[in-house]
Amino acid sequence: MIKHIRNRARSLGLALVFAASIGSLSIVPAMAQDNSPDPGVRCAAKVGPGVYEFYLPGERATDVNGNKWVCGPDGQWFRDYSAIVRAPITTLAVSTITTQTAVLSR
Repeated sequence: MIKHIRNRARSLGLALVFAASIGSLSIVPAMAQDNSPDPGVRCAAKVGPGVYEFYLPGERATDVNGNKWVCGPDGQWFRDYSAIVRAPITTLAVSTITTQTAVLSR
């Protein structure tokens, strides 16, 4: 009877060791993943002779001419069309409508 209990305990112990080793192997690839939010891509902007500023994708910058740019996901700059002001177009349209209304009401 004691021999039977020893065999069963040894089998249980081996099963636990085997399960633990298999479990640790499945965790290793998950822990090796790079979970860094930094994509490693940068856009460069020259701000002086030999001086650059670096931006992450999605960040905005304005150049010396007042043009607005956005750093793209590939590290290339593209125009920020969301920054275009529509006020001059609206003012022009309002002044044109006012002038036409004044001419028609005479």
